[in-house]
Amino acid sequence: MHTGRLVLTPQDPYLVPEDPASLFDALRDIGLITSPLEAEQGYLLGEAFMQLITFMGCSPFIRLQPDQSGEPFCHLRVDGPHSEPILLTGKNSLPPRCKACRKRISDWQSEPQQLAECPHCGHRQDPASYDFKQSAGFGRFLLKIENIFPQEAIPSPRLLEFLQQASNGAPWHHFYQQD
Repeated sequence: MHTGRLVLTPQDPYLVPEDPASLFDALRDIGLITSPLEAEQGYLLGEAFMQLITFMGCSPFIRLQPDQSGEPFCHLRVDGPHSEPILLTGKNSLPPRCKACRKRISDWQSEPQQLAECPHCGHRQDPASYDFKQSAGFGRFLLKIENIFPQEAIPSPRLLEFLQQASNGAPWHHFYQQD
């Protein structure tokens, strides 16, 4: 059974790395990924995966290779680049908070507009800047580490710093999407 994913994306939801191919070469060099997958746009995870992603359990069972069982396995999928930021939500998604008054925006799932107005204080903001507290997010370029249960794993500071350096200093963040 597939449980969800850990999603890595630039903090600026409009940002796309200038050269995604060189980003993947660099991720291969640090050992996060190895060879490309045949069936989809993505990669098998590399020998440094368990050092770059920290798991919150005593001894997590992580299947890193596909096998004959056909069970889901942990791998990196590439989503993007998209022309505009896309919203990824799941069963775990919480309503976002308004940047101005910090109250929850209950009608957040309606079609995102250029500017959304908070029903509590009238503050207008780009829905792509909503704060979902790692339970959903927007992005044009997303790296999805599949078969990770929400809050089960977090990217190491080393990985986030590496992604930032590989993106001309643009910081990255993460969130979780549960199927």
